[in-house]
Amino acid sequence: MAKESISIAGPVDVSSESKQAVAFELMKHIASCEKADDAQTKTRAYWLTLYRQCYKATSGSPLERILQDD
Repeated sequence: MAKESISIAGPVDVSSESKQAVAFELMKHIASCEKADDAQTKTRAYWLTLYRQCYKATSGSPLERILQDD
């Protein structure tokens, strides 16, 4: 089997469009727009809840399901 020479001649953009990656980006966007105090946004529960809601949104869940606690 012959070895091929591979080269890159320009900028490379590596991105992921997985549901998980989209949920993470959505979470960061929502958090940056929310008017939550620092004490609230620094808790693990805040971030995990927000990520879970964003993941549900990327999975096509209806709003009522997204906002309900599991």
